[in-house]
Amino acid sequence: MKSFATLVKLQKNRVDEQRQLLSKLLDRLEQVENRIKLLEAARVREHRAASKNPMLMMTYPAFLEGLIAKRQVAEKEKKLAQRAVRLGREKLAELFEEQKRYEIAEEQRLFRIAQEERRVETIELDEIGGTRHERRKKA
Repeated sequence: MKSFATLVKLQKNRVDEQRQLLSKLLDRLEQVENRIKLLEAARVREHRAASKNPMLMMTYPAFLEGLIAKRQVAEKEKKLAQRAVRLGREKLAELFEEQKRYEIAEEQRLFRIAQEERRVETIELDEIGGTRHERRKKA
């Protein structure tokens, strides 16, 4: 039986690639969430300014309408980013689970090899002991 070491190494590479992808997806989600926070801060800032200045109150509804549209787009992007992160995490879990299966199979293979080597060594030592015993008996 061939070694699983190559499969383990390949799977580790896949896990690392998925981790990098997940990191990028999380960064994207964070960017979208930050944009939503900035939009909300802009809304609060403009509302305060409009409440203090009647001239700005006239343009505030148009500003608010534009801001709401931008926020809706950002919320859709956030949902997509959250879904991508969830799928990325699921894929990472699957890849990691597969890696662990390969590692366990390799450990079991090495254990069986070591067990067989010990068994052969025991047989050889028994033969040597038996031969010595026979020689002493004859002598």
